[in-house]
Amino acid sequence: MISVDKALRIVLENVAPLGIERTSIMNALGRVIAEDIHSPRDIPGFDNSAMDGYAVKAADLKDAGESNPVRLKVLETVGAGVMPSMEVTTGQAVRTMTGAPIAPGADAIVPIERTRGTETEIEVLAPVEQGAFVRPRGEDLKAGELVISRHKPLTASDLGMLAALNRSMVDVFRRPRVAIVATGDELVDVDTVPTGAQVVNSSAYALAAAISETGGEPVMLKVARDRPEEVRERLAEALAFDVILTTGGVSVGQFDHVKLVLDQLGLRQLFHGVAQRPGRPLKFGTIGGRPVFGLPGNPVSTMVCFYLYVRPALRRMSGRSDLGLPRVMARCAEDIRKANNLTEFVRVTLARRDGELYATPTGNQSSGVLSSLSRAHGLLIGACHENVIKRGTQAAVLLLDMGAAADTEAYFEERLRSQN
Repeated sequence: MISVDKALRIVLENVAPLGIERTSIMNALGRVIAEDIHSPRDIPGFDNSAMDGYAVKAADLKDAGESNPVRLKVLETVGAGVMPSMEVTTGQAVRTMTGAPIAPGADAIVPIERTRGTETEIEVLAPVEQGAFVRPRGEDLKAGELVISRHKPLTASDLGMLAALNRSMVDVFRRPRVAIVATGDELVDVDTVPTGAQVVNSSAYALAAAISETGGEPVMLKVARDRPEEVRERLAEALAFDVILTTGGVSVGQFDHVKLVLDQLGLRQLFHGVAQRPGRPLKFGTIGGRPVFGLPGNPVSTMVCFYLYVRPALRRMSGRSDLGLPRVMARCAEDIRKANNLTEFVRVTLARRDGELYATPTGNQSSGVLSSLSRAHGLLIGACHENVIKRGTQAAVLLLDMGAAADTEAYFEERLRSQN
């Protein structure tokens, strides 16, 4: 068996970003951009008003006050989307709405609240500094400025920025298409109530969701029963995809045919067995450069191996540079016993007490207890040399629920309570 770190290193050394495709920004949310985006022009392209008011010469108003108002002639009204037609000279102003261009000759905006008057003449009741309430040309972006860097996952704000740059289409990395090949005579689909020794094929559904969450495109192939010819048929079908995930059939049982068929299909095995719990039987290799993960059959082992190895691989193939699960430090809320000489990933919940995070195991840590993973906020990493992680010890936790480590006291709710 190899170590967890070595297994991950081998996986990442054997995957790379896929090809590039062009897509509409309407379909680009969460996709990883495959080009650097520079601004083709200054944004905004003109000086404009930050609020409703009057475009003026600041020097005209240096002595303005409540008892000494300065009278200005109003030349015209300029709304957003309209260019001024007149130039401001001494003793003049242009009524200017928020976002509207600043008239030539003006160098400041007087907010409407600091004025009084009529459509044609106003009195200004306070001075303004040169440049006051003016958004200068290029305040947002200068022509040629780098806006979005290659390999960035696109957010809603990024898509708004692309629209502002007139980019309706953008180059993105292709999302990996992932074949899920579940094996076993015992498996039934989600709509079948299991009887006797049957079990529902829950791992395939969990994997499909995790692949989608990671940015891949999952395809669940028909379950392969425990017959070599059926396993071979499914795996041959899976070769049309970018990544192959198998569940079950990678141990040494009488009906574990996956290993034999993968060898027949030309698998270049890179490791089989990792010194971890759960997920020790994990198998990894490539067929024609295509990554193949032989995931254990127990549902928790399947998902833990996905989070540790498949997820980083899919993210790299999608063009991302942030590969691993986010991690936080938390104190153990109780003693946690673990397997010796194995890196153990303990399913835990997280709770914040006095500003610190505390981790508590979700209960039975058997690799067949999927509910323990469903309840978990994260995976606490128990080092291989430890038998017991003592209560109060700080340990790293890989986050499955990103909100679990956040301060759950909402900002506005806290402010409302403080005002009552």
